[in-house]
Amino acid sequence: MSLPMKKPNFEQTIEIFCLIIWLLFTVLSAFFMVTLEVSTLSVITYFFLVLCPLALLLYHFKQRVIKPFYHLSTTIEAIKNEEYGQRFYTSESSGILHSLQQETQQLCQQLQSFKSERDHQAILLFRLIEQLPSPIAIFDNNTALVHANEAFSNWIGKPWQSQRLLKAHKFSLEYHSGYWRFNHSTLGDEWQLRYSELTIAGTQAHLVILTDVQAVVSQAQRDAWQKMIRVLSHEIHNSLSPIKSLAQTLIEIPSTQENQADFEQALGVIVQRSDGLMSFVNRYASVAKQHQLDIETISINDLLTPLVGLFDNRVRLTIEQDFTLQIDQSLLEQALVNLIKNALEAGGENNAVYVKAYHNHKFAGIEVLDEGHGIKNADNLFVPFYTTKAAGKGIGLILAKNIVEQHNGKLSLTNRKDAQGAIAHIQLPLMAVST
Repeated sequence: MSLPMKKPNFEQTIEIFCLIIWLLFTVLSAFFMVTLEVSTLSVITYFFLVLCPLALLLYHFKQRVIKPFYHLSTTIEAIKNEEYGQRFYTSESSGILHSLQQETQQLCQQLQSFKSERDHQAILLFRLIEQLPSPIAIFDNNTALVHANEAFSNWIGKPWQSQRLLKAHKFSLEYHSGYWRFNHSTLGDEWQLRYSELTIAGTQAHLVILTDVQAVVSQAQRDAWQKMIRVLSHEIHNSLSPIKSLAQTLIEIPSTQENQADFEQALGVIVQRSDGLMSFVNRYASVAKQHQLDIETISINDLLTPLVGLFDNRVRLTIEQDFTLQIDQSLLEQALVNLIKNALEAGGENNAVYVKAYHNHKFAGIEVLDEGHGIKNADNLFVPFYTTKAAGKGIGLILAKNIVEQHNGKLSLTNRKDAQGAIAHIQLPLMAVST
């Protein structure tokens, strides 16, 4: 069984070509020498003076042809290793080799620039990570630790530098099917994992961030307490200031028959403000109160038409199609009255308020539109007792929202897009609606 002949490579082809030329020249020379009956001394002289230099010339030709390819191979290998100082070089001042030298030099310069920019970005990333308070680690594609910050060192209880290149499972982390997770379930109750992929030094890596769940919850609680304290301090201060002032006045003024009426008036104000403060505390307790719903069936026309009549024809009602709702009528009326009163106060005496109702077979919608100046501080709209009105209580919107949500609906308040003003939108779920 004969083995298939192996095709010669480029170097072997050049060697065979040079050997064929030398052999051909030698055979032709020998033929002429035999024909001319040249002497032995002449043959030896011809061999050393012609054939040997010819062999050296062909060897030099082979090296001249192959050498640029060796240089190019070395340059490409250096580029693969991101070593751009090793570049293809030729002594030619023109021709294809000179062009190849210029092209490889430009390529190396561009790659060196890309590498410098990428390294700079990686350094900035590492510096940013080191400044963040949350534990952050970077793992390579084999889940080995390559970089981390001081918070991560505190989390594992050791300097991360001493744990470099250790696998993620050593830190109770694991990567599976594109997801990172804890391999101890108890850690998931205390920490939240966030992760993403990134490229560092030309290789894929994984950025893993650990967030303290308790810290997030505590921050949310602090924000809620700050809002509540702000409102409470404002209301209590407004109530206690006049009480303190009147009490101080009563202490300083001696009681006589002539100023008895003033005393009684001042005491009346103190009682009134005390009752107001007590009412405020009671209202605060009612904001989150769960009402006992008395569900009944009522048409949207019967719900809204009487309400519109309460406001001296300043409210324009539009009902696209009559349908019925399964609701607590008195509570929802209370929510709508609050929204319509807010709209009337926002629009002023000369502007109308528009109430629209519709049903799109998915949910029922009730909209209250005003022509006021719009919403300026949307963040505090549903903060209890927050108000921008001088005589406002800051409770109407939050009570309306509470009532709507107990009907499994939604209440939103946004600026109008079709005109100046705001729009309050009530959305009730399909199960509370029937046609």
